[in-house]
Amino acid sequence: MLRLILIRHGQTEANILRRLQGQSDGPLNALGRQEVERLGLALKNTQIDVIISSDMIRARDTAAAIARYHNLPVNTTPLVCEWNCGEWDGRPAEEFIAIVKNLTIPIAELRPPGGETLTEVRARASAFVKDVTEKYPDKTVVLSSHGDFLRMVISVLMNKSIDEANATYRMENASYSVFEQENSTWKMAAFNQIPLKAE
Repeated sequence: MLRLILIRHGQTEANILRRLQGQSDGPLNALGRQEVERLGLALKNTQIDVIISSDMIRARDTAAAIARYHNLPVNTTPLVCEWNCGEWDGRPAEEFIAIVKNLTIPIAELRPPGGETLTEVRARASAFVKDVTEKYPDKTVVLSSHGDFLRMVISVLMNKSIDEANATYRMENASYSVFEQENSTWKMAAFNQIPLKAE
């Protein structure tokens, strides 16, 4: 059985300020570093065979907090980076929400200036799932990535549209979700699990 553990990176300043982060390379903030330490401890006793991460620092540092307990390298790839929102990177999320409300095209076709569409992000997610399925059919694979990209991965796994995935799958910072494949069918075993702060 292939098990895929999807990790959203820990908190960054852009998350607090509610700004689009896209492919800008902001690091974890102080709380984010604490969050990923708790995440690493929570997964310490989980069997993990492979760790794959976006090559952005917030995702890499999140992956490293898990990897240190498993004596595993973090394999980085731009394939699993966040949605490239181009010139909108850094803009307030409220501005993006207003744009989406007034769209006359499906959100899947929306291309920010200098960026990519969610259809293209989903194509990257599909390529990732295909690669993992072929290379690691009986392994547990951790993916440390970003909210929009992870939603597109889930849309592929669960055969959901981009709109359905956007409306349904919201993941908190430093959360993990578990998906398992048996007989070519994926099922969700856990979603948006957040390690509790130690007492």
